Amino acid sequence: MAIAWGLCVLGLCLGAFLGARGLFDPHWAARLVRLKEDEQGGGIAEFRATYGGVFFGVHAAALVLVLYYLRSGAELPGVAAIGAVFALAAGWAGAAFGRLISIWRDPGANTAFNRLSVAVETAVALAIGAPWALWLAGGV
Repeated sequence: MAIAWGLCVLGLCLGAFLGARGLFDPHWAARLVRLKEDEQGGGIAEFRATYGGVFFGVHAAALVLVLYYLRSGAELPGVAAIGAVFALAAGWAGAAFGRLISIWRDPGANTAFNRLSVAVETAVALAIGAPWALWLAGGV
């Protein structure tokens, strides 16, 4: 079980890092997701807010809950932590699933970037969701 929680913490740290980087370098976030700001202005704020703030906030909050639970073993933070990691793992898995549908259905979407992104998103979903996967497999 320690390995599962360790993978979870690593996945949450990756998500928090990506978000923090997006907060402080929204141009990097725009390049990472291969999008551009529009001509109306304010697009960089959207990258900073969405790919930075939201990404950092949800991963950091789940990380705080998980670390508190691992340190204290308190039941209520543990329930909150496991719910938070389930939701984040589902979000990463949903991103991979959406990208797979795009590869299947959208002309020109079957690119090396999208295939690598599916692999990374799936790996992060599995890492963050490792405690749930172990529990479902009967390992707890």
